[in-house]
Amino acid sequence: MLWQRLLFGAILIAVLVGLLYADSRLAAWVSQDAAEFRFDGAILTGTVAVLVFLGGLELTRLFRGAGFQPLTLWPSIVSSLVASIPFLSKSGLTADWGLAKLSAAQLTVGALIIAIFGVFVLVALRRKTDRAIGDMAVSIWPVLYLGLLSQFIVSIRLDGSPHGITIVLFFIATVKICDIGAYFTGRAIGRHKLIIWLSPKKTWEGLCGGVVASMVLAVGVVKWIDGSQPAAFPPDFLTVGRAAIFGFLMAVIGQTGDLLESMIKRDAQAKDSAQAIPAFGGVLDILDSVLLTAPVAWWILIH
Repeated sequence: MLWQRLLFGAILIAVLVGLLYADSRLAAWVSQDAAEFRFDGAILTGTVAVLVFLGGLELTRLFRGAGFQPLTLWPSIVSSLVASIPFLSKSGLTADWGLAKLSAAQLTVGALIIAIFGVFVLVALRRKTDRAIGDMAVSIWPVLYLGLLSQFIVSIRLDGSPHGITIVLFFIATVKICDIGAYFTGRAIGRHKLIIWLSPKKTWEGLCGGVVASMVLAVGVVKWIDGSQPAAFPPDFLTVGRAAIFGFLMAVIGQTGDLLESMIKRDAQAKDSAQAIPAFGGVLDILDSVLLTAPVAWWILIH
């Protein structure tokens, strides 16, 4: 129902803003002199790791509904580890493990190798080869889809420091405003189905409305920055033209991410990935549009 979407949507936004604020203040609240590692990004990283873990469990249930037998905990655990690697590397924690000389990229490759090896061993322990290829494939998928892609959310926060918090908020808002714009535009004037066999409720009119919403938000924020020069954003953040391109890409790629998850759910004959969040579904239903856009956002906003 619409009122549930509005209510729980507002709650989710408030929780996100609260977590980002706490993340920005954590280093000041904790005495860095008394700590052996940096706290920057700890709360955001922990939040992402938890969401990735829960999303991995949801993916496992969906894959089982599609007839596969994926591993249950191993993919979710490794996915959370992979998502946390940028923080583990920059915080100095890996120095205690004798890994100080390894970059985040090198640590990520190592984690992926461990993930693949673990999947093989655990599937082999079942002592049967029937459907082993499919079971190994769907067991490694959460690590790549959830762990690797969400790693870029953490990287935006850390690589964009000291403006990482506002850049992450700008990125997520630009992606999610497309969902909102597409939803209301589709309800109001949606007539032509986008991909009826995959997502029957999506329309071309809704997609266009979502793209316009993302572009307007991105350009509006940049125009506001140019006029007021707030300290929360870097002085050379984005030009108006690049902001428009950014909004367009976030909308289109974000909707592609939503369709990707829809394909998984349709194969599993599930309407939502779970029923954890009223009117929205599960964790995957919240993350789907953010995951696929995160690497592109990191590339445009940070590099």
